[in-house]
Amino acid sequence: MRRSARASSKAVSACAPTPQPQPLQPRRRDDAGSPDALTQPRKRSKSDTPGGGEVGAGVSALKSRSFEAAWWSRGAKRVAGVDEAGRGPLAGPVVAAACVVPADVHVEGVADSKQLTEEQREALYAALTSHPRVEWSACVVSHTVIDSINILQATLRAMEGAVAGLANAPDRVLIDGNKVPPGLAATGECIIGGDDKSYAIGAASIIAKVTRDRLMLALDAQFPLYGFAQHKGYGTAAHMAAIAKHGPCAAHRRTFAPMKHMKQG
Repeated sequence: MRRSARASSKAVSACAPTPQPQPLQPRRRDDAGSPDALTQPRKRSKSDTPGGGEVGAGVSALKSRSFEAAWWSRGAKRVAGVDEAGRGPLAGPVVAAACVVPADVHVEGVADSKQLTEEQREALYAALTSHPRVEWSACVVSHTVIDSINILQATLRAMEGAVAGLANAPDRVLIDGNKVPPGLAATGECIIGGDDKSYAIGAASIIAKVTRDRLMLALDAQFPLYGFAQHKGYGTAAHMAAIAKHGPCAAHRRTFAPMKHMKQG
C-alpha cells in the first residue's frame, strides 16, 4: 500500500483477493473486458498546514465530535472515522473510507451521507478531500472479491485497506457498525449508527459514498441497459426488471439474489 504525506498522491486503493491490500493505479476497463479494471477516483493525503472550509448547514460540532473527544482526552491525537458504502447493492464494488479531521478543523455540513442530497455530498466531498489538514483514504473491493469471500469479509477488508492507506497511522479508529476488522492497523471502537453520531465517521461515509457512486457511473457507461447511474446497483424495481430482461452483466454479484438462482452461462 502506497503511503505519502504529500498532496500529490492520487490513487484510490483497491484491495486485491490477498490477505493484504494492494495498490491500484488509475486505469480504465481493459480490452479483454475485465470488470475489475475500472477508472478510480483520486485520493489525496494532506500535509499538516492551516486551512478551512464550510459547506451548507451541519450538525452540532460539540455533539458529533464527542466520540473523538473521548479519545483525545486520553492522549490519542489522530482519531480516524471509518465507514463503507455498497454492502447491499446487487452489482459493483463495496467501498470503505477512512478520514482524520483534526480537533480544530470543522467542515460545516458533515453528516451521515444517507441524510444528504447528491449535490450536498459532492460539495462536502470536495471540501473534505481538498482541505489541507484533512487526511483520507478510500479502498475499493470488487464484486468478484465479494463473490469469493462474501460481502461481510469484503467490507472488513475494505475498511482495513482504507485505514492502511492513510498517510499517517491513526492512534484510534471509530468504525460504523458492530465488527472491528481483524487486520485493522490500529485499535478500533465500533459505534452502531456511527455515521449519524460521529463527525469523523460521517466524513468517511461521505467519501465512501461519493467514491462508489462515481464508480457506478463508470459502470453505467459500460453497461447502459441496467440504469446503474440511477440506482447505483441497488435492487430497485427497475433494476430487477432489467436483470430479468437482459440477464446479469459482468458487474453483477453472482452470489446475490436473483443472480445466484440463475443458470450461469
